[in-house]
Amino acid sequence: MSRADRPEPPPGYSRGLPAYLPEPTPIPALFAFGVALFGWGLISSRLIVLIGGAVVLVTLLEWIREISHGA
Repeated sequence: MSRADRPEPPPGYSRGLPAYLPEPTPIPALFAFGVALFGWGLISSRLIVLIGGAVVLVTLLEWIREISHGA
């Protein structure tokens, strides 16, 4: 149904704005992977903690950069 085919909204209401959907990105999944590595490293080895922490830091900074440039 196109926008022109929709009935008029009732009095006191307005048409909704089109939904904004950001581009798909692997950053949230990579961030979760880094958190999992970090947690696993806490019970296994410091090297895994460092790798997980690095993944978390890099993905967090990239995620913030994407959000700030997308707005």
